[in-house]
Amino acid sequence: MTEAPASATPATEPEQRGTLDVRVKALEHAVQRIVLDVPGTVRHRSTLRRLAGGGTPQASTTLRGGSARLEVQVSCAWPCDVTRVVTEVRDRVLVEAARLTGIDITTVDVTVEAVTPDDLDTAPTRRVQ
Repeated sequence: MTEAPASATPATEPEQRGTLDVRVKALEHAVQRIVLDVPGTVRHRSTLRRLAGGGTPQASTTLRGGSARLEVQVSCAWPCDVTRVVTEVRDRVLVEAARLTGIDITTVDVTVEAVTPDDLDTAPTRRVQ
């Protein structure tokens, strides 16, 4: 084993280290992943959203200083307890987004965009023969 040279600088103290700057898009992407980990949520794109290139889950962020306010749109699988799903999404996003990014999440507003069978987007397209 080799020893560290005597001229090596000691590790920088945590208080003197740099900061992590999490961009809005990174936070929104993390929120989308967190939402999909909640049982009862599904990825969904309506026909109009497919054309526009969007879908759910979707998140938008308002950053002010070191804190953020999130607006999250989700789709739920049918059948489900929508109230339970929304509550769990809100609670999980509050905890996990703050843990992953270090940003203080002050508010999470959750809107259910659709309640749909969870296999709707993965079902094969039928063609007339």
